[in-house]
Amino acid sequence: MESLNEREQPSQLPRGVLRVRSNGKRLYADEFKAELVRQCLVPGTSVAATGLAHGINANLLRRWIGLHGGGERAAAPSPTLLPVTLQAPPPASNPPPARGRVEPQIIEIEIHGARVRLQGPIDAQRLGVVLDVLAQRS
Repeated sequence: MESLNEREQPSQLPRGVLRVRSNGKRLYADEFKAELVRQCLVPGTSVAATGLAHGINANLLRRWIGLHGGGERAAAPSPTLLPVTLQAPPPASNPPPARGRVEPQIIEIEIHGARVRLQGPIDAQRLGVVLDVLAQRS
């Protein structure tokens, strides 16, 4: 790419560039910056791709987004949480025998971006209920 300097005519400068300083830094028009920021704020738009299409470094474009009030880009939709219905377990006829020191029991299940964490004494029946509900929802 050719280097541009302050003596060159504006018609020779790339789109949006007002002038190029002697150190090589380009000064861009505020309208040009605002237009690129607007393009980047469209949901699903890649800042890097927008910058590349206009010959602007993506980091510089991100700085413009922050400076021109576009710091809050439209975020990707957050995952939907699954509804969970709990049923009281049937009363135990015989409680399990007491043991010595019991290690904490934790089971984590991640499905479709949702995480279910079961903690404490977990028996096969309770785990089966959770797995059945998750299987019906998927």
